Amino acid sequence: MPWIRLLLVVWCHVAAPASAQWTPDWIGEWQYESSPRSASPAGVRVAEDGRSFALIDVGHDGQGHAAIARFESDGAFAWLRERAGSFRMDARLMQDGRIAVIDQFGDVRVRVYDADGAIAWEDHSQPGLLAAGPRRLAIGADGGLLIPAIDGEDFVVIRYTPDGLALPAWRWSPGPENLQADDIVATADGGAVIAGGGDPQSGGVLVIRFAADGGVLFHDRELGHHGTTHGFEGLVRVEVDGNDEVIAASALENVVGVSQAQLWKLAPDGTRRWTRALENPGNPLMRVVPGGFALAADGDALVATDFGLSGPLRVLRTDGQTGEPLAVGLAPIEGWPTGLAQAPNGRLLVTGFDFIDSQGHVGLRIAEFDAQLRPCRVANLETQYFAAAAEGGAHGWTLAAGTLFEGVSNDAHVLRYDADGACTADALFTDGFERPDPTRRWPR
Repeated sequence: MPWIRLLLVVWCHVAAPASAQWTPDWIGEWQYESSPRSASPAGVRVAEDGRSFALIDVGHDGQGHAAIARFESDGAFAWLRERAGSFRMDARLMQDGRIAVIDQFGDVRVRVYDADGAIAWEDHSQPGLLAAGPRRLAIGADGGLLIPAIDGEDFVVIRYTPDGLALPAWRWSPGPENLQADDIVATADGGAVIAGGGDPQSGGVLVIRFAADGGVLFHDRELGHHGTTHGFEGLVRVEVDGNDEVIAASALENVVGVSQAQLWKLAPDGTRRWTRALENPGNPLMRVVPGGFALAADGDALVATDFGLSGPLRVLRTDGQTGEPLAVGLAPIEGWPTGLAQAPNGRLLVTGFDFIDSQGHVGLRIAEFDAQLRPCRVANLETQYFAAAAEGGAHGWTLAAGTLFEGVSNDAHVLRYDADGACTADALFTDGFERPDPTRRWPR
């Protein structure tokens, strides 16, 4: 049976076929002179001309810092700007080439830099609590800033005009509850969709859509089996498709008490189109959590999920109209997924990690798939980096990565890989068993 063959592939030790080594086009390096120091990648943004901006959570001189570093299109280091005492940071390129950086230090802090690193404007007047979700900042249809946060018992969207004028926040509250705001997407009509967690014991996860005037178009709550979420595993991700419908991804506790990934789709008025639980291919009751989420050009949902245990980095494609799983791609490299990036040509890049020793240290691994989920190329970077954030674009894959610690310090690098090379990786297989067909349908 094909499903049994897939299970054997997952649990057996697999050697990947030999293929050309995938190496970056360039590596941009930066480091502090002070020691001890630490650098953890928090994000990367790429301008149209190929310049990249690495968002780095930096620790030095006894404090954490939100740092933004600009690298030229050839990887040459240009400048770095930072602020002390921060966490929960994000950054987005604005429509005029400036870059906005937000972080948490008491209230929400906002700073916008020009392309040369000069401060265009900054503000620290808006109350709110950021969360560790996938996106803490979006650029609105008018070019302004939209920031999802929690203020008391309210979900709020903190707003700024492009030139820094603070506007009244949009608000909605489900009532007294322990809330967190995980993700945001700006909508073409001038509004926004935000998503976050309710009370972690019973509140499930919520999706709220705001109109351009701040009115709430709908709010939706997903409880899973009984509304319990498990910390970072329950972070909610949202996207809006070409029909103005919302697809959300999260993981909620299932009947046996472990996190189970699921997707659901909402019409523009909030009507639930479908809900789909994603089963662990090894055991339907075992843990499975989304590590990355995106939409294909045709509106299908793309999810990088784990196996509950370390297994092949994989991407699942589900039908955007029905939620039915359509295809699964398995890379010839194992790990736990932490992100999913998409290039304009439809290719996908999964970033992830695997444990490199018995002390809990981890190393970076990446896997590329084509638009049909055929595995293309992989790179085992566990001897160089422990984590990375990636973005796909016209210039290829750009990664902000943290190097492994040498003694008490590490550094930050930016790497650029091409996103259009030949697919040289082979699908996973074990001797005596068929290779999994990446286009086959999952059993219902």
